[in-house]
Amino acid sequence: MKEKNGAEEWFRAKHDELAETAQANLAAHDLEPGQEAYHLDSLHYATAEQMEAICPTGIDFDRYATLANGSVGYDEADAHWADAAWWDEQARTMWDEVDDIPDDGLYWTSVED
Repeated sequence: MKEKNGAEEWFRAKHDELAETAQANLAAHDLEPGQEAYHLDSLHYATAEQMEAICPTGIDFDRYATLANGSVGYDEADAHWADAAWWDEQARTMWDEVDDIPDDGLYWTSVED
């Protein structure tokens, strides 16, 4: 079990790192309209490579995506922190219910102008 509030601290650290990367992309015009990338919030995007560097595919990505989209709460995350199969199931369920992902959530899409 992760220490209380460990999931929230982990998420905030990853979110801040991704936000810095995405803001740098926006400022430098590194992503072209129509290019596919991860939507992080209203105007920010990160490439698959950038996401992989910060939240590698597997349990880290599953944790980040489900927490970012509100599919899992911090207390629940703390209780299942090291259970890769549980995180995988949560992420699969979330992606299967893609219509429930908030507009300002994390998802794969085309960059908008």
